[in-house]
Amino acid sequence: MTYPFIQAKHYTQGRGGKTPKLIVIHTMETPQSEGRANQVALWFAGSSAPQASAHYMIDDKAIVQSVNEADTAWAVDEFQLNQESISLEHAGYAAQTAAIWANPYSTAQLALSASLAADIAKRYSIPAVRLTPAQIVAGGTGFCGHNDITAAFKIAGGHTDPGANFPWASYLEAVKAKMV
Repeated sequence: MTYPFIQAKHYTQGRGGKTPKLIVIHTMETPQSEGRANQVALWFAGSSAPQASAHYMIDDKAIVQSVNEADTAWAVDEFQLNQESISLEHAGYAAQTAAIWANPYSTAQLALSASLAADIAKRYSIPAVRLTPAQIVAGGTGFCGHNDITAAFKIAGGHTDPGANFPWASYLEAVKAKMV
């Protein structure tokens, strides 16, 4: 599938000979609002862009790509894992409650995300399983949150997204259902 593309300012061409083996789930740390995927993609592309990027931004109605899958997004604090991952940014906050993750906006967003993730997972033979921090360190293949990478590598002041209430079980079931 192809999506609207807005090139992020900060990324690395290529993947250093590595193939994606992780799909990393993030939250944008922004309100869930209309057009958020496009707004964050424009922010990653702008003159005041942070030293960061992600492959895809997702809101309740749209997916916007900011880094080609053949290139390395600057999404996590471990460069090798950036080379080995595809990062998906979701509108919302790491501190969201389970009820917010179940609201109509989140439900629509997670359905779009699951379709995208299933497509990526099929193309790169990534199983729809959540990895533990120990499995990430050991080089496992699957899904994880940015917070799992923070825990795996004991990164001081690292990220906490997508948060404790992210609906991993239902999300991965939706990914699996779309991989068939």
